[in-house]
Amino acid sequence: MGNTPLNKQTLSRATIVGVGLAALGIVLFLVLWGVFGQMGLTSLPRLIGSLCIPPAVIAALIGAYILFVRPVNKS
Repeated sequence: MGNTPLNKQTLSRATIVGVGLAALGIVLFLVLWGVFGQMGLTSLPRLIGSLCIPPAVIAALIGAYILFVRPVNKS
């Protein structure tokens, strides 16, 4: 059947990875919010840091996957 985007196995794998990355983002937000609170930061820096760092971590993970893990398609 090939590697089409509508392949059921590929779609379910992408869904699982997406849900995992979303959960990671939520957990990172909560952890960072708590850590920044323990450091005594006010609300605005806590919010900015907690909102900006998780997407950067997720982007770094996806970038590392693309660069090092994903198989190269040699056509």
